[in-house]
Amino acid sequence: MNRTLLISGLLAGSLALTACDRVFQRPAETPEAEQTEVTAPEPAAPELPVRPASAESGASIDWEAARRDLAARSSENPDGAFQVASGGEAPPVPVFLPSVPVVAQGGEAAIRFQPTSDGYYAFFPGEAYDTIVNGTNVVIAEPGAGAPPARTDAFNFQPTTTGAQVAFSRYGADYLVEFECKEMVNDLPACITEEQAVAFARDLAISGTR
Repeated sequence: MNRTLLISGLLAGSLALTACDRVFQRPAETPEAEQTEVTAPEPAAPELPVRPASAESGASIDWEAARRDLAARSSENPDGAFQVASGGEAPPVPVFLPSVPVVAQGGEAAIRFQPTSDGYYAFFPGEAYDTIVNGTNVVIAEPGAGAPPARTDAFNFQPTTTGAQVAFSRYGADYLVEFECKEMVNDLPACITEEQAVAFARDLAISGTR
């Protein structure tokens, strides 16, 4: 009987241990879910409106009127202050230059004249300011905008950070006279007034044409 009890006790203990193992057994570790990297799509570039490029064209020059005025001026003032060659080698626009000599400080004239593909560039040094005269036959207009506005004989003055400028048109070409001050007053250019700048531009004389 003792042997039977001993065996029964051993079996009961074994069953108890088995039950405990089941109760305290850690759950089987499951593999972590694979992490998928999700990349947000790049935002599409905004569609910008298509703007038509500006179109450049050559102005229609009234050469006959320019030659007439140059001939009249030459007969009135055969010893002009400064004239350029006329004819086929002349710039592609009638040339306007000061009608009186422009002399640099110290009495030395240092005029620079340069024809360009669309007009010319002229530089005149001065004591209070330097003067630059540009002429061009380029017309800039938006495609589809029709004919450019008609040119007038007005002299348009505008102050600049270095002095002033005056724009005008003659014979179908456009001209810009720039005045660059050599000294500033309270960090502002004050070497020429509007009246003086416009008077200088008005006094420019035709000095060459094709």
